[in-house]
Amino acid sequence: MKLETLHDCLRRLLPHVETARIALTGGVAIGLHVDRLTDAPSRRLAAEDIDFVAEDVEVVRPTVAKDFLISHFHVPQRGYPKFMIQIADRVTRLRVDFFPDSLGALERAPRMAVGSVQLCVVEVDDLLAHKLALLSKASAATPIEEKHYADAQRLGAIRGRAVAPVPRSHFAGTPFSRDLEDSCVLCQLSRSDMFPTASKRAIFDVLGYV
Repeated sequence: MKLETLHDCLRRLLPHVETARIALTGGVAIGLHVDRLTDAPSRRLAAEDIDFVAEDVEVVRPTVAKDFLISHFHVPQRGYPKFMIQIADRVTRLRVDFFPDSLGALERAPRMAVGSVQLCVVEVDDLLAHKLALLSKASAATPIEEKHYADAQRLGAIRGRAVAPVPRSHFAGTPFSRDLEDSCVLCQLSRSDMFPTASKRAIFDVLGYV
């Protein structure tokens, strides 16, 4: 992802969110820390989407539907205490995800300049802890995406920590769906007129998957 593309997406997204209650995470956060703490700055980030952790589902305002397509909208349900909002940007063709702050990382996230905006970014140690937890649960029966191992190595290098090798059998490809007839049960249970989900065809035309 080019930094200019990230900044363009964020510039239009942030009027629709409560920035004090979110923090960048995932590949974008890792890339920003790598640029800040190493001698290898880049004009690109090793990320295909933008991920945030958030205090709750209400950090995203309903106005987001004016400028972005809503792909998934999940509110907590009986037996499923989590939330998730996933949107697609028709301009940059990026996916943006909002997840619960399960690690309590928001309170430790430093505020950083990301292009022309200021945002909290999950700190290196919290990102590394999350990646190591994912690697510890990987197996041939429950494989994970190889990018998590690569991310852990990059973060470990920043902190001077070695990351144990992971067998190739513990990795799997990215599980992107292209089924335009696919139906999300959690979206149906969370249906809201204020957060109308777009058609799978509309999402596919922007992202190339649903």
